[in-house]
Amino acid sequence: MKVSTLIAVFVFFSFVSCQPSSDNGAQADFFEINTFVSLLEYDLGLLEEEIIKLGATSQNLLENPSGGIADSDFKLEGISSNSEPGANPEYSSLFFSNFGKDREAIRQMILLTNPLDEEFKKITEKYPTVSQVYFNSKVQLNRLYPPFNVEEMLEPDLDLTKFNFYYEGDEQHNPSKGPVWVDEMYIDPVGRGWMVTLAHPVYVDGDLKMVLGFDITLNDIIENYINKSTQELIIVDGNGTVVAGKAKAIEALALPSLKNYAYTQTITSDSYRKEDFNLFKSKDKNVRIIADKIINANEETLSLSENNAKLKILAKKMSKLNWYVLEIQF
Repeated sequence: MKVSTLIAVFVFFSFVSCQPSSDNGAQADFFEINTFVSLLEYDLGLLEEEIIKLGATSQNLLENPSGGIADSDFKLEGISSNSEPGANPEYSSLFFSNFGKDREAIRQMILLTNPLDEEFKKITEKYPTVSQVYFNSKVQLNRLYPPFNVEEMLEPDLDLTKFNFYYEGDEQHNPSKGPVWVDEMYIDPVGRGWMVTLAHPVYVDGDLKMVLGFDITLNDIIENYINKSTQELIIVDGNGTVVAGKAKAIEALALPSLKNYAYTQTITSDSYRKEDFNLFKSKDKNVRIIADKIINANEETLSLSENNAKLKILAKKMSKLNWYVLEIQF
């Protein structure tokens, strides 16, 4: 067990032991789900700290230019550099959109931020849930690690500033200028499936130069959190859409059957549709009512009848993301 896990569990046990005896039953009932949420949010907090440090490093590079990899190590031709197949795995892929008319500004941004490749690589190695690290700049430059097939995955006429992983970090949407979670699921433009993003803006003299991003795929959440729990858990977002969950729990809420394949396979297939896994669109009216009680009325303890049996549903809202963790007790 990781040190972070031990600390979080210790803190949780301390919290429980300090509660009045009249609350012991309720606390015991919520023990598993509270522990799960505490551990997940602890790890998300670590990522926030990491992206703040990366933001400071990026700002320092832009404010104090000290060169970088020589011009001969990349080519500012077409729309990409260091693209798969055949990319150097030590460096990021570079994408320069046709919307970026100032090629000299792009060249300067590349040179100034070349040292970030090493930082990006360290982060993906340190945090297995982070599938990719990148930044998008208003000069229409994307630097992303690990490298990918830019030519195949991205269209030349792609305005990087129009995506939520950029504009959710700008001053209008994020006036605090700190880390912000883009918690609504979206399909990754570079082919890594459905994901959520932690974004962080980088300003120099009040001017937004870039928005950093850590991407976490739904597969990462399932493999690193959901599948490691012994409970039947589901995570849903603020719109009622399933972010991650176990097949038995998903089926209990009258969502599409997963008996012949896993949810992890479903969310990476071309046929995956978010609306198919939305509690408000469940074929069971009672599930739709439960979704309303959880998301709109903040109820935490509910019940559902299934095949002459009554299921107990515990719900816990997360603080860092607009997500709800549900535990289905059969």
